[in-house]
Amino acid sequence: MLLALLKKRLILHNFFMLLWKRYPALYVALLTLIGIASSFFLPFIACIFLFKKRLLWIVPLLVFSYVKLFYPTLPNEDFGRAHFHIQAVKKHAGPVKMTLCYSGIIHIFEGEKGTYRHLPASLYLPLNQKRPLANKDYLISGTLSKISPGYYILKPTKKSTWLPIEKTKSLAEWRYGKKQGVKKWIHSRFKDKKVRILLAALATGHLESRYLAYQFNRVGLQHLLAISGFHFALLSFFLAFILKWFLPEKLLALSLIVLLSLYFFYMGGAPSISRAWIGILIYLVGLLFHYRPTPLNSFGVALLAALLFNPLILFHSGFQLSFGATLGILLFYHPIESLLQKLFPKRPYATLLKLSRIDQCGYLLCTYLRSALTLQGAVLTFTLPLLLFHFQKFPLASLFYNLFFPLFFSILLALFLLPLDFLTAPFASFLTALIENAPKKLLFSTTPFQTFLLLFPFILFLGIKKRSKIKLWIFRYFGKFRQLFLSFR
Repeated sequence: MLLALLKKRLILHNFFMLLWKRYPALYVALLTLIGIASSFFLPFIACIFLFKKRLLWIVPLLVFSYVKLFYPTLPNEDFGRAHFHIQAVKKHAGPVKMTLCYSGIIHIFEGEKGTYRHLPASLYLPLNQKRPLANKDYLISGTLSKISPGYYILKPTKKSTWLPIEKTKSLAEWRYGKKQGVKKWIHSRFKDKKVRILLAALATGHLESRYLAYQFNRVGLQHLLAISGFHFALLSFFLAFILKWFLPEKLLALSLIVLLSLYFFYMGGAPSISRAWIGILIYLVGLLFHYRPTPLNSFGVALLAALLFNPLILFHSGFQLSFGATLGILLFYHPIESLLQKLFPKRPYATLLKLSRIDQCGYLLCTYLRSALTLQGAVLTFTLPLLLFHFQKFPLASLFYNLFFPLFFSILLALFLLPLDFLTAPFASFLTALIENAPKKLLFSTTPFQTFLLLFPFILFLGIKKRSKIKLWIFRYFGKFRQLFLSFR
């Protein structure tokens, strides 16, 4: 038994040494994550013993001390005065009426029960009243209430005055004004209300219709409306396709850095946006200096930046789903693709030329299905447990809709950017109709227990396929436990 444990430790040691040599940024990001997680749940600190380089144990310990310094305790509810830094302003479609949502960071909250620092929070105001400009920080008196782990809502007292803080600035007002201008421009181009709302959501990253949000959620397509790597990649491809005709490679990379950075500041610093921007930025900087960064290292840099900027983002479901989906793609895309090639095999180009036109079209469709299934399987490796944990259900319709709708939305964004309004409007209307009129037989969800029952036959099949190795492993370890038990007797 001791020998088996030593072998396992050696395997883990070799794995983490390989991780340190090839992906140092990801290595440090994982140590940082352990430090943050252990500051809120102390047993996580035991994970540092998996890492052989003891000198690097100082990273999670320093992060642990840093987080404990800022967050000795987290409030549930308290009354006091907040120094509120506004990061974004947007309209929020509530269950009863539309409100204006100010989201940002409370730098300091001096409450009756204690003083708290650096808390993510939102504040809601009626639309029909004169609103404070979101171009500076404010001192606001009110009640701080916890709405989810690591996130709060600030409720100002009635008729309270927002006191502006001198020598503070925020891009939130500029960003809100630009997005409102984009919405007006879209409304002037298109007459159909649903088309305008959908295109405005794609252009600003915020859907203001509860009805359309519900329709997208029930078929599992809400991720297409959240600005992420998918949208950054499409925009990068579109810009690069145009600029490459006029600019050399280095100047093209520099131009893309400037344009995509402007787009990032326009959209705001949501977890999925920050991750996508940092990943593309590292790739473009690598082009400038003839260095090709590895995707996992870029992922590590983005993860490290997000965790250090706001440690409480670790509890945010959007952060977990965004980074979980990306990590699933980076780790499992190629293994799943190799597995699916047995079902949809690749053909040499010379063999394809000999096929008929119908067979060639069929081969292209099978190739697309293989890529779509691979991508979906890689994303679900990490996001499926997270979805079941946070929402207690998973819409099975998303398995079908996510095969084709990412491609349809790519076409829609291309038509919108060109701009080809005479094609964009009917195509957007067609897509919304497909989502609204989804077959009711597909619209059901599974709970965690039902998901386990669905996956159990697959797990059982793998177990039967590897039964000889599993039997050997069970008999070996049960035999060692039996020997250990008899020795204690």
